[in-house]
Amino acid sequence: MLNNIEFGKRIALLRKNKNYTQEKMSSFLNVTPQAISKWENGDSLPDTGILPLLAQVLQVSIDYLLVGEILIEKTSPYDNQYQKETYYWGKEPSLLAKQIIKLVDDIPNRSLLDIGSGEGRDAVYFAKNGFQVDALEISEPGIEKIQKYSVENGCNVNILHENMINYELKKTYNIIYSSGSLQFLPLDQRKDHFENYKKNTAVGGINAHLVFVEKPFIKIAPDWEKNEFFYLSGDVPKFYADWQILYYDEQIIDCNSAGLAHQHAVCCIIAKNR
Repeated sequence: MLNNIEFGKRIALLRKNKNYTQEKMSSFLNVTPQAISKWENGDSLPDTGILPLLAQVLQVSIDYLLVGEILIEKTSPYDNQYQKETYYWGKEPSLLAKQIIKLVDDIPNRSLLDIGSGEGRDAVYFAKNGFQVDALEISEPGIEKIQKYSVENGCNVNILHENMINYELKKTYNIIYSSGSLQFLPLDQRKDHFENYKKNTAVGGINAHLVFVEKPFIKIAPDWEKNEFFYLSGDVPKFYADWQILYYDEQIIDCNSAGLAHQHAVCCIIAKNR
C-alpha cells in the first residue's frame, strides 16, 4: 500500500533537487501549486494518469516515485557498450586520477577503492602507480574489460562485482575515489553513502570525486539514464565540511560518449580526513 507521507517526502526531495518551486512544477503538470503542496504534505495523491508526466519532469521511474527504490540487479545501462571491442570511456586516465597521483606520495600502503570503475581506465592507472586497488563495478562486460586491461598492463586489480547502492564497505582505505558514477546514488541515500565513505577512510586519507552538476544552460546528455540524478552546486562540499578540502572546482567539459558530442557540468573535490 502506498504511504502518502513517504511519497510526499520523496516528491518534495526530488523537486528541490531540481531546484523547482511548487509553482514551477505545477506549470509543467498543469495542476495548481496547492495540489503539489497537498501531495508533498501527504494529504492527497496525484491521479494515476499524471504519474508518467510527473516521473518525466522529475527524471525518475514511476516505480521510484511510488516505492522509493531502484531495482537492485547486477546489470548496468552500459553493458551493451562495454561488450564492444572499443573502450567506451577510452583508456586515458581522468585528470582527477592524475591529480591524486601527485598528492599521495606520503601516504603509506596506498589502498584505494574505485567506485563505479567502468572499464577500468582509472583503476588500472592507479594499480600501475603502486596502489592496491579494489574496483567496484556492477557490469560484467565492464569487469571483463578491467581484467583484460590490467593484464595488458601487467598489474593487479581486485574486482568487487557489486552494485554501489547496496554495497557495504568491508575495510578501511587510504583513498576512496569515483569519477562520474555517484549520480546513480538515490537522492535520499546520498548522505548515508558519503558518511560511509568517510567512516571507511583512514586518518590522513583522501576522498576524491567527480560528479555531474545540473546547470540550466547545459543540455542533458544523450546517454543520461532515468536512474541518474544530478547534484547541485555546493552539494558535495557539504558532505566534507569537517574535512580539509584540498581541491574543489566546477567546470564544463566536452564529452563524446554515445558517439555524440555534448557537454557536462561537473564538480571535482579532493578532501582529506584530518
